[in-house]
Amino acid sequence: MSLTLALAIGSTAVSVMGSMSAAKAAKREAALQRRQLESEKKMGQLRALQEHNIRLANLKTFLDTNQAIGGISGRDTSQDRSLRALTQKAKTDMATEVGRARVQELATIAKLSSAQQMASERGRNRARAFRYQAFGSLIGGAMKAQPLMGSSTVSTTSTAPSLGPLYFDTRNSGLR
Repeated sequence: MSLTLALAIGSTAVSVMGSMSAAKAAKREAALQRRQLESEKKMGQLRALQEHNIRLANLKTFLDTNQAIGGISGRDTSQDRSLRALTQKAKTDMATEVGRARVQELATIAKLSSAQQMASERGRNRARAFRYQAFGSLIGGAMKAQPLMGSSTVSTTSTAPSLGPLYFDTRNSGLR
């Protein structure tokens, strides 16, 4: 085996191994991104729960304060229309705010889930591209090594008689 043939084979092997290694790295990178996005989703859910608990605590504080004011002023909170209206308004506003926050949380989770799927698909596509690159390197290396292999004992020319030029004449076929 000549030195140039050995170098061509070695170069091809290194190129193929590099591409396969890059394919594995692309898969690992995609898995890491998926895990990071999953962690971000969980943190978002936790943050939304904490904000919800803060809202409910604020509402409870407001309602308790109104009840205390009603008690100090000698007004019955169940009979006083103005205190009852304030309480009802606070509950309605809180329900609206909780609904909006829930929709926002769901939108954020959906966005992160979509990003997770995109990261997975991007990783698969990059890994596939690197595998195709490895396959191309293998074929390219074989093409480069073939002339360096020397002559073979198998004849590459045919000794069969020629049929002449091969072309299709459309003059007598009616295909003009």
